[in-house]
Amino acid sequence: MRQADLRQRLLRAAEQEIATSGPAKASLRGIARRVGVSHQATAHHFDDRAGLFTALAVEGFELLLEETVAAIEAVGTEGIASGSQVAASGAAYVAFAMRHPTMFDVMFRPELLHVDDPRLVDVRRLHRELLVQIIATAQAEGWGTAVPTEELATVGWATVHGLAVLQRDAQLVEVMPEIDPGLLQRVARSLDALA
Repeated sequence: MRQADLRQRLLRAAEQEIATSGPAKASLRGIARRVGVSHQATAHHFDDRAGLFTALAVEGFELLLEETVAAIEAVGTEGIASGSQVAASGAAYVAFAMRHPTMFDVMFRPELLHVDDPRLVDVRRLHRELLVQIIATAQAEGWGTAVPTEELATVGWATVHGLAVLQRDAQLVEVMPEIDPGLLQRVARSLDALA
């Protein structure tokens, strides 16, 4: 087995182990067992459990960045002043959380990660910069201009993250079985109104 393939198999097995046992109980031994390799084989790729979880978080942020950029490109520049790209990025965020719940959970659990890992620091910075860029682009067209860009990016992210977690954890089922894409457009309008 090629080392790159083993690394990917370990990451996928980690997702399965976390989904089954929870992040606190997921062990390198259990992950190695899922792949059919020795516990020592994981050491070729990851120093410890936090290293493996950090690699999973990095992969998650990279995928989230790709999906967010694709969502923004899909809506194009039409309606930027109405927050269309803001809403599209929020919809991409919620969709990511629903498709990758285990990865999403690990991404935002600093106690499980090597938070000072340069790859994690860099990809989290890129994610934040993309969010700020989306807000700044909308503001340049007249959306949400009364609130500083960084502040509006933080409030928008917190709102969408909360929706994603509530939806992922089935806390909105009675009220909203699925998050309607129009909801994110309404959230964008609400953020604009706050500004």
